[in-house]
Amino acid sequence: FLSTPTRIPYHTSALSGEAWVLELITDHPNHIQNNLGISLDVFWSLLHVLWSNGCVQSHNGVSVEEQLAIFPY
Repeated sequence: FLSTPTRIPYHTSALSGEAWVLELITDHPNHIQNNLGISLDVFWSLLHVLWSNGCVQSHNGVSVEEQLAIFPY
């Protein structure tokens, strides 16, 4: 009989929220691609579109950067 494969945790960051987003932005360029499915360049471009359209304040304590990261996640 085949044994059940051992699960290896994938999302292991001790950080959450805005600290996790900052880690994605400042870490290895492939890190954000692997976690959100978009490149860092695309993330910055989308963020600039949001900023230029007046989305600069957080809502309920969630920053615009974190909201943007939640959307493709």
